[in-house]
Amino acid sequence: MREKENFLLPSAIKPEVVVTDIAFAEGPAAADDGYIYFVNYKRLGTIGRYFPGGSPEVWAETGGQANGLKYDPRGFIVVADFGGQRITRFSLKTRKMEIITSEYEGSPYLGPNDLCLDPHGDIVFTDPTGSSIDNPIGSIYKIKTAKDGLAKTIIRLDNKLAFPNGLAFHPDGSKLYLAESGTNRLLSYSVDEDGLLSDKKIVMQFPTDTLDGISFDQFSNLWIARWTNGTIDVVDISVGSLIKSYKLGERVTNMCWLNGYLYVTIAGNGTIVRIPVWQ
Repeated sequence: MREKENFLLPSAIKPEVVVTDIAFAEGPAAADDGYIYFVNYKRLGTIGRYFPGGSPEVWAETGGQANGLKYDPRGFIVVADFGGQRITRFSLKTRKMEIITSEYEGSPYLGPNDLCLDPHGDIVFTDPTGSSIDNPIGSIYKIKTAKDGLAKTIIRLDNKLAFPNGLAFHPDGSKLYLAESGTNRLLSYSVDEDGLLSDKKIVMQFPTDTLDGISFDQFSNLWIARWTNGTIDVVDISVGSLIKSYKLGERVTNMCWLNGYLYVTIAGNGTIVRIPVWQ
């Protein structure tokens, strides 16, 4: 355990509610314009945005129902649209939507859930809808992108997964971490120079369900949203141990970082809360 790094974690937290009235709170993503983007503000199928200290607004209509969002530094919000069974993106300047991919080898996706960008700017996403421990049909895909960020080729990185959910690359890019919700396992994969995965390992087996969104902090601790537990758990991935567990409320789904604050979506009461972690 990294004593210096973990010493900086607060012993207790004081969440501040900053957004309410979310139909299903999920998918927060911080962009370079200073906004937090999130899904289902006011009603299902929207993307909302919030500038700290300001008022939230409906920013875009997805035409489906989004779950996960990520900011692409090329100037887009990339969307895992499980309702539309596709990956799309919205321009920050024009709000125009483009479909990046809606099928793999001629078959539609099950329903993408969450996504992240690798160090090369390629998109990696989970496709779990309908999968479970008894029906492990979930997959992870990689979208190799062209310079403009649109799809060049699609690769299936892993399959036969029991509801693959949140995912995040280690800050050094050497490994991909995956929350497999159907088994309550945190998994890791080694990542080669081409972005392909190998050496799948169980980092940690959780005794209760369910793991949802995950995110690394600046010290390479992994933060995990625990849907059923109603907590945000902090894990030391080097030894696979729990460092902290913070109670937040029912159905904690996902999170993102902005200026030392952790912004967390809570589906149980349709809110986003802000936690001063590194203040």
